Order: sequence, then structure tokens, then C-alpha cells
Amino acid sequence: MAEVSRRAFLFGGVALASGVAACSVPDGPQLPQPQALSEPYELVATPSGYSGQFPGPLLKVREGDRVQLAFRNGLDAPTSLHIHGLPLSPAVDAPLTHLKPGESDHRDFTIPPGTAGTYWYHPHAHGDVERQLLMGLAGPIVVDDGRIDADDRLVMITKDLQVNGVARPVITPRSGRVRLRLINATAADTLLLGVLRDGDQQTFHLIATDGGLVENPVPLTEILLTPGERAEILVDTTTAGRLELRALPYSVYGPGGAQSEDRLLASLDVPAGLVPIPLPWSMRKIDAPTGSRTRRLVLNGHGDSMFTINGRTFDHNRVDMEVKSGTTEIWELVNEHTMDHPFHLHSYSFQVVDAPFRAWRDTVNVPPGSTVRIVIPFHGPPGRTVYHCHIASHEDLGMMGILEVT
Repeated sequence: MAEVSRRAFLFGGVALASGVAACSVPDGPQLPQPQALSEPYELVATPSGYSGQFPGPLLKVREGDRVQLAFRNGLDAPTSLHIHGLPLSPAVDAPLTHLKPGESDHRDFTIPPGTAGTYWYHPHAHGDVERQLLMGLAGPIVVDDGRIDADDRLVMITKDLQVNGVARPVITPRSGRVRLRLINATAADTLLLGVLRDGDQQTFHLIATDGGLVENPVPLTEILLTPGERAEILVDTTTAGRLELRALPYSVYGPGGAQSEDRLLASLDVPAGLVPIPLPWSMRKIDAPTGSRTRRLVLNGHGDSMFTINGRTFDHNRVDMEVKSGTTEIWELVNEHTMDHPFHLHSYSFQVVDAPFRAWRDTVNVPPGSTVRIVIPFHGPPGRTVYHCHIASHEDLGMMGILEVT
């Protein structure tokens, strides 16, 4: 397969040229890995993170595992727990249920088949999501596949572009291929990520998106991760030296708009003598669903104080769309605003129409002035859930709607 630029896929453009200038900044410590939750599973929202940790503890499971998770609100404000990305029933995800300080709830669910991949959990208390995310309330979930031969590393990018809670950590690879499980858990940072050697962008291979493994590894030189999105990439580490994971310049305002700075996120200190590991192939088959009905959702905003979908701000008591369970729909996401909006749907995974490769998603970027079409099989359990922009302040300020699947 020829190299594909993720930006080309989303914007009809081309990959960045190599030779990106790098600023000299000191490295941080070795990459820490979050402490794993042990059974019985329990999470407590506290001002210093979930169960007092930042990022929160790692929930590591396999397909078919039963998860019984107790959750308690240890904050002085209402909160909730969103299990982001796993196709769980609306009753389990419960995005519209807020716990008062001191209250608890209990989730009981089974990890669905075909979901091996990287996910996360975070607050979903409408009107207070951004503040709670910036407090450090975010934690990783890994549904382990046990199939990919590589040095497996979690890379959770959070507030201030910290990685696993530290600035500019160093990864020392243990094999000739490293699997980076990338999570954009920031409140608002859209990240164009590249792997560089001596300032030149290197080819890596995408093996998973939001909804788990893709069909075959996809060669890329950069990948765009909006807030909420995940990607898993394989990086060749058979050549000794330094590799850098960098957030490259990017404009959320479209071509010609003000760009973010080039930032070092993490580095790989590759030792000599690591043995090559073959790329996996034919990881799974993904069927392309066909939609029977088309809906149009228009994303817009008024200054920086109000954001809308189809001209309306969020109302907790209003159902904005009703869908029949067992049907498949196409949604046209139209961005009439001046900046990117990452669109996120709870409980029901989707595919992007006309994408260069098949992949299951729960979040997709919609650039200004563009239309992105997604196809959604509503084949899971029915219930009431939400869809919204995953820039936390936009969600807090109204860019969210309620979906009822009956």
C-alpha cells in the first residue's frame, strides 16, 4: 500500500514535507506507565485525579471479560464517568446521569467482541467538563489483543501536553518495533503527530483507530488526533539513535490560519542491536455498512460564548433525534463555523464514508467549511445517549445533542 497522509484524507491536501525544524528542549524522565486497576475495580473522582492518580489507573482487559466497576464522586461538584469509545449500551455509559458529591454508582458490562484497542474514561458533567479534565480527571483503558509482536507503550497526552503525567518523557525500546497507543486526552488540543529522526519525518504504520484494529497496517508520515481520538502506531526501532514524537504545526482554522507551535512530546532512545520484527498483516476484516437514511447536522458557533448543532444549544430535557434500533444511517456533518470541530458519538461506532481505508471510529474531525459523511449502524442496545463536539469548552457551551434509539 502506498503511503497515505491522514491530513490528505481529511482535507484533500498532502503530507508535510520533511525537514521540520526542532527546538532544543531538555528531555524528561523515562516514560512512566499508569498503575493498573486490580479487581474489585473501583474509581474515585478526586481533585488530584481518579483515585488520586494522574493520569488515572489503567483498566486493562480482554474481549469477553466481565467488568464490574464501582465509581464514587469525591469532588465538591457533580460529576459522571464516561467510558469513552467502547460500544457499551447507553444505560451503562449513562452520559446524562450526574452524581452529586459523595454519591456512587456501579457499572456491570462485558467487553464486546472485536473491540481490542485503546480507550479512555473521563468526566461528562455538562457545563463543567473542561474544568474537570484540566484537573487531571482522565484515565486509560486497554482491551488487549495479544496478537501484535511489539514493545507495547501507552502514550496518554493530557493537559499542558504532558505524556503519562510528565513532560517530554524518554522511551527506551526493548525490541525492533514499538507499538505506541496514542490517546489525545486534552481538553482542546488538536495534535498533528509525526515521528522524526534528525528533523526528517519517518514512516510509521497505523494499526488501530478509535474502534480498534484496522484491516491492514497503513503507512503514514503524520496523523491528526483531535481531542478524544486514539490511534495505535508501529514504529521501526532497528536503527540506533534518537527518534522524536512531535506535535507538528497545525491550524484549526483551516489553510492559512494561525498554527500551533512545533512541540516535542516524547523521544525514543533507540539502542543498537534490536532485532527486526515483521509487520502484522490481515489483522481483521471490516465490512462497510450501507445507510438507509441520511440526516444533516450543522455545526456552528457565535463568538466564543455559544456553540450549536442545527442552530440549537444543548437541553438536558430535549431529545434532538430519534433513531430506530437495528437501522443504519448516514449523517452529514457540516461545519459552518470558522474552526475545526471534532464530532463524537457515544455508544455507537461509525465509519467515515469515502475514507481510504476502513476503520471504526467514535470521533472525527470536521474542518471549517467542510462536510464529513459518516455511516452508523445502530445495532447495539437502545437507549438515550449524546453526540457532541469533543472540544470540552464547546461541549460545555452547548454543542451537544441528545439521541434516542428505540
